[in-house]
Amino acid sequence: MKKNKQNTPKVCTILLADRELQYTLKRSSRRTVGIAIEKNGLVKVACPNYTSESYINQLLLNKMQWILEKLANIEAKESKTKKAKVFEDGEYFSYLGKEYKLKLVGSIDLKRPTVWLEDENFVITLPINFEKEKIRNSLKLWYVERFKLLIEERINNYSKIIGVYPQRITIREQKTRWGSCSAKGNLNFNWKLIMASLEVLDYVVIHELCHMKEMNHSKEFWKLVEYIFPQYKKCRAWLKENGDLLSLE
Repeated sequence: MKKNKQNTPKVCTILLADRELQYTLKRSSRRTVGIAIEKNGLVKVACPNYTSESYINQLLLNKMQWILEKLANIEAKESKTKKAKVFEDGEYFSYLGKEYKLKLVGSIDLKRPTVWLEDENFVITLPINFEKEKIRNSLKLWYVERFKLLIEERINNYSKIIGVYPQRITIREQKTRWGSCSAKGNLNFNWKLIMASLEVLDYVVIHELCHMKEMNHSKEFWKLVEYIFPQYKKCRAWLKENGDLLSLE
């Protein structure tokens, strides 16, 4: 069977400001024109079968500011993600949504490092010739200990509001999963959430606590989440877009 050429995406080019932009154009029986920008920066346009390319190009020009801002954000995120942590003076690390500059202080009297926040800095005092991998481990331990205290506080706060009380709370490290709830009422949380804002952390806590009432993602579940936390969509979208930045790698 021959493939319908109309359904095969076409690669097109348009000049937006001083940037030559390639996009894929796919025609179908749909009734409206849709513009989507994927995580990798690929711009896709879907349109009705007989929409003219001049109309589509004008629409892209009308949306130019949104498209260019979106692409700039993707490129900035890719640049940040690809840059591996080296644990050197001046490098930035996130804590509760704020960036702190790493400040390493050597000491001949110390056997193990100490970590604390001082103004705008993450200060780590450590023995001379301390290995960088151990600096990472020390920072991770600090994060995890802070997270344990904070997650307990936030769970206690929202448990009273929602009217559910978890049986057990476990702290884990996972690549993309931020929390989970078992049928027995046991909750698991990813310690990397300590790098996100308190608002994002609260969203994950509320999400999992609400699962103790609704063990699914039904309309009733999302209604409950929204009732407790009206801004949940913003936090959910932030995690989807930026979750891979919450890392010590």
